[in-house]
Amino acid sequence: MGSTRIEKIECIPVTVPVEAPILTCYGSLGAYPRVLIKVVGENGKIGYGEVAARYKAETFRMFEAIFKGENPLDTNRLIGRIKHWNYYPWQKPEPLMAGLEIACLDLAGKTLDEPVYRLLGGKVHNEVPVASYLFYRHNNAQGQGQVHDVAAVVDFAKKQVADYGFNALKLKGGYFAPEVDRDAMEALRETFGRDMRLRLDPQGCWTPATAVRIGRDLDKIGLEYYEDPCWNAAGMAQVRRSVTTPMATNMCVTTFEEFQPAIQMGAIDIVLSDVWYWGGMRATMAVDRMCQAAGIDLGMHSSAELGVGWAAMIHAASAMPNLKLAIDCMNLHLADDIIVGGKIVPKGGVVRPPEGPGLGVAIDEAKLAKYAALASSGAASDRFLNPGLADSGRPGWYPKSPAW
Repeated sequence: MGSTRIEKIECIPVTVPVEAPILTCYGSLGAYPRVLIKVVGENGKIGYGEVAARYKAETFRMFEAIFKGENPLDTNRLIGRIKHWNYYPWQKPEPLMAGLEIACLDLAGKTLDEPVYRLLGGKVHNEVPVASYLFYRHNNAQGQGQVHDVAAVVDFAKKQVADYGFNALKLKGGYFAPEVDRDAMEALRETFGRDMRLRLDPQGCWTPATAVRIGRDLDKIGLEYYEDPCWNAAGMAQVRRSVTTPMATNMCVTTFEEFQPAIQMGAIDIVLSDVWYWGGMRATMAVDRMCQAAGIDLGMHSSAELGVGWAAMIHAASAMPNLKLAIDCMNLHLADDIIVGGKIVPKGGVVRPPEGPGLGVAIDEAKLAKYAALASSGAASDRFLNPGLADSGRPGWYPKSPAW
């Protein structure tokens, strides 16, 4: 037990390939580019966080002086300095707030010899249910992994259920025509029966009229939720008035300021919380209580996180009293990871927060060096870092929204 002060902050860009390029309405993604954050304590211990690679080293240097010499448990004040830096910051502050808070809590947990979930008030779920995140995919460089049609979606889902015991399946739609997504959901229902929880996420790329038309077909098969079929709360409210399937979002409600207007419009039934979108693990805990008070169900969004971020999500989920829905997991699509022991994988459809001080995960230094070198080489650059490389399967194509 004890305390420490923050000595310095380091950041390391890393790029980790995925098994096969995954497809969304914005194109294909062949790797996860991230920044690993190291918050070094005066006691020699290191806390790790991560954030999207859009946040560069110079961004961290801007705020390092604010953190240096501070107790890593004082994150309310420290990340508040990022939030209130300017009324219209040139970069969204919440993901940076989250990445640094995760690293500070990891350092504090290692210093106090306590897991992060205990710093959040203690876990209320020993096991956290996880949903399989199904994507259409291109072939990888070895000519394997393609998922381009309904039959391939079903086959991929069968393997996911067999390997990990999932009780919930979510399909990322919007890449192919809406009818393909509808047919895939119908095939999944026929394959897995009425008790498998099914979700569809067209990622906001349909018009409200298209979302209503397809949504009325989906009403017949009983989805757990229909996620962001169209853009913005007004469009979501229009669809919600015309379909019976619950409407979920991680796009039109991603800040505290957006929550009440969406409720008043009647736009949503479920908020998919996100550690980075909302500004940290403690902010996500507040979303949990806010949704419960408003009578809104709660899930958790996933977006290209590595093992450090995935561990942070699991710790947060385990401490959220009102979280009932299986959380998303994009981490399984990685071909590798930067943590010792490889990816944290579900067993029987659930994960448990890693035990041990802090996040309970350790960095594999050899893997970190390997994927830091890949990041610096630029060889794995794609649409996350270069908008000119939107889709490896459609040269010259670029995303438009709404697309259908």
